[in-house]
Amino acid sequence: MRSDKIHRALAQGMNRFEVCQLVSKGVKATHKTGGRFEDSINDVLQYLGTHVTLLENLHPAAPQVSVKSLKPAA
Repeated sequence: MRSDKIHRALAQGMNRFEVCQLVSKGVKATHKTGGRFEDSINDVLQYLGTHVTLLENLHPAAPQVSVKSLKPAA
């Protein structure tokens, strides 16, 4: 079922927004003319659920900003 594929993709460390974005991009890239969109969606979800991703690539860390002490203006 598709819900199982969605849960497997979410278990890879992505949130729902990322899964939707990746499925949208994946369907645009892999859909064949004359084929069913449902099959393309299922194929992309299957790939996302089984593909091993590196966690550091999913959410790049924000650069550390040095905290400077504030001085009063007057």
